[in-house]
Amino acid sequence: MISRSDVFCGLVFLPIADKIESGTYLLYDGACGTGGMLTVGEDTLHEIAEKKEKKVATHLYGQEINAETYAIAKADLLLKGEGEAADNLVGAPEHSTLSTDAFPSKEFDFMLSNPPYGKSWKSDLERMGGKDGIKDPRFVVTHGDDNEFSLITRSSDGQMLFLANMLSKMKHKTKLGSGIAEVHNGSALFTGDAGQGESNIQKTDNSHAARRRASDWSIGSPCCSTANWLRGSDLN
Repeated sequence: MISRSDVFCGLVFLPIADKIESGTYLLYDGACGTGGMLTVGEDTLHEIAEKKEKKVATHLYGQEINAETYAIAKADLLLKGEGEAADNLVGAPEHSTLSTDAFPSKEFDFMLSNPPYGKSWKSDLERMGGKDGIKDPRFVVTHGDDNEFSLITRSSDGQMLFLANMLSKMKHKTKLGSGIAEVHNGSALFTGDAGQGESNIQKTDNSHAARRRASDWSIGSPCCSTANWLRGSDLN
C-alpha cells in the first residue's frame, strides 16, 4: 500500500521533476505532526536531484500544536543529525498555526500538509479578535477589486484555513514557483455558501488546483478524503 506521504510528495515533486536545478529549496508543513511529510519530501527531492545529477540543499520548516507529536518530530530530526531543521520546528499548544504564524515572512518552494479535519478553531478565532476583528493578511486578502476578500471559514472547521495559510507563503517571482499538496475530507469541497471563506478560498487565482479523491490512490484514506494539489509559477 502506498503511504499518504508518498502520494503527496509525488503530487508536489513529480510534475516538475525535470525542472529541478541545483540550489537550495525550502519545505514547509503547517500541521507537521511527527514530521513525516517533511522528511519524505526531503528524501524525494534529493532522489530526484541525484537522478538528474543536480546538487540540492534542503531546509525544513514546520509548526505543530500537539506537544507530544512536536517533540517526536524534533527528536527524530536531532537523531538524524539535522539540528538546523529541528530548530526550524515550532510547536506546543501556544503555537497554533492559525493564530500564531511562526514564519510570517517566509515563502517556500514546496508545502505539504495533512491538517485536522472538522476541528473547531473557535479559540484561535477569539485570540485573533473574532470574525469582525481579524486583519491577518493570510485570511483577509486582496482579490480583484476587493481589498478585504475574506477567507475566514466556519469556526467549527478550520481545515481550509491551513490551505489559505500555505497560499500566503507561495513564491511568485521565481520560475519554479511553489507547489502545495494538502489533504482534506470531502466536506471542505462542499461547504461554504457564496461569499463565505470556504467558497472564497477556492476562488483565489494565485494558483492552479486539481482535486482528486484520495480513495483513487489506495492510501488507506476514507473515500471522502480529497487531495488539493496547487502550483503557482511562471511555468507553462
